[in-house]
Amino acid sequence: MSIQALKKFSTCEIADAMLKLGQRPWGGYIPDIHMWSPTFCQGDTRIIGPAFTVKLVKKEDTAPSLQGHFVDLATPGSVVVVSAPPDVKNACWGGLMSAGAMAKQCPGAIIDGRVRDLAEQRAMQFPIFAKSHSILPQGAFVRASEVQVPVTFEGSSVVIHPGDIMVADLDGVVCVPVDLVDQVVESCEKYTAIDNQCMEAIQLGHGVKESFDKYRGK
Repeated sequence: MSIQALKKFSTCEIADAMLKLGQRPWGGYIPDIHMWSPTFCQGDTRIIGPAFTVKLVKKEDTAPSLQGHFVDLATPGSVVVVSAPPDVKNACWGGLMSAGAMAKQCPGAIIDGRVRDLAEQRAMQFPIFAKSHSILPQGAFVRASEVQVPVTFEGSSVVIHPGDIMVADLDGVVCVPVDLVDQVVESCEKYTAIDNQCMEAIQLGHGVKESFDKYRGK
């Protein structure tokens, strides 16, 4: 089953399916990440694709340095997923990086940190999901150490492995392990149909509990 089948489902529906499949406690949810481009927390932008992971460290860290720029190394068509040290106030992604990612046909970037050059990002209509924004540059404070390694965002217990399927939209970000994609799609199809029945009944004036009991089961 193509991962594109996931694209018709919201991150909420996907996280629900992940929980039903035993992916606890988070259901693949990556908390505290919001859409900053092409608009702030608005619109129907939805990105999906395999994770190309990047690990940033503080500039003075003794970890190895990456040879080359991580955007140049990104796999075409991948979602760039950037892990940053906690509490840094600088941006970890800027307009030039978006231009490079767009040239590689990457559908978007998900940043465990801050983004800058918002006017440029929005002019390019490049989807960016991040914690916050900053005017400070990346290079003065952090540097890339590794790519295509497992990463965990601050405040999350979800480990993002290279190639995991990332889905992001207005509601947030969810990570789906590749071997669960077919099961997640099947669960989404089943339970969104049930919820559509609940919605129709509630809009017709039936009670929420009554509708849940009838269609979801007691």
